[in-house]
Amino acid sequence: MSFLLWRAEYGDAGRGSKVSLPVVIEKIFNAPDASNLQVYNNDQSVGFIRWEIIPDEIYFRGTNQPIGRVESIDGFTLSVDGRLQLESLKSKVRFTLRTGLDAELNWQKLYATLDLGQNLWEFQSHVTNQVLNVKHEGSLGEWERSASFDQLNDPVKMVNQLAGPTLGALIQKILPEDIGAVSEKLKNQVDAVSIKLGLEWQAFNDFMRLGNTRVRIYRLEAKLPGERTIIIRISRVGEILQVEFPGQLVIDNENIPLRKTKEP
Repeated sequence: MSFLLWRAEYGDAGRGSKVSLPVVIEKIFNAPDASNLQVYNNDQSVGFIRWEIIPDEIYFRGTNQPIGRVESIDGFTLSVDGRLQLESLKSKVRFTLRTGLDAELNWQKLYATLDLGQNLWEFQSHVTNQVLNVKHEGSLGEWERSASFDQLNDPVKMVNQLAGPTLGALIQKILPEDIGAVSEKLKNQVDAVSIKLGLEWQAFNDFMRLGNTRVRIYRLEAKLPGERTIIIRISRVGEILQVEFPGQLVIDNENIPLRKTKEP
């Protein structure tokens, strides 16, 4: 596994210095392997996620060019698959995500599914039409609706368009009276962020203790309201090692010994 290679090379180092964020992002998008992740809540496993970034490679052409050699990267496909056990829903949630990005990491197209057993949602969008298409299959039948990106900025319009007049009227009753003002405030905050990931991220050199070895890694941090922080730990070759959310939600790479084995 590539983990053994970077452990041998970066077995001991300092921590804390800042790193250029684009450097770490480039590492993530050129990681040699997919990241297989286990999701824990209060130290209890609640599911798994498989994260993989697939480059759209353009190969050299012509009789005098080496066969199979990559000339350039035209873009990337972000592939995410997972299953979670949510106690609040009393069921397993299965989801998929395929996002097409260009070479500058601007999103181009999106396809996603959300499966709750008796209900299945399918989402599709493309940057050229600025529309989100939603299909639903459930015990009460099937429907298909679309909403423009402008409508998605308005929660009331979004509910009316995607939920329909009957269900939409019921949902509107439980929305806060000032939901429009809150949505506009959040939109302005997001629009003011320069980082494409939607939050203001910072990158650092860091290390993790794996067994008896201290290993160099990258650490990404994003500040949330209320002094809360999302922390992502990345190997030096771009694999996701661990993601920590505020509270008790933690995502660990299942191939890395990050958790102590519980004695029987």
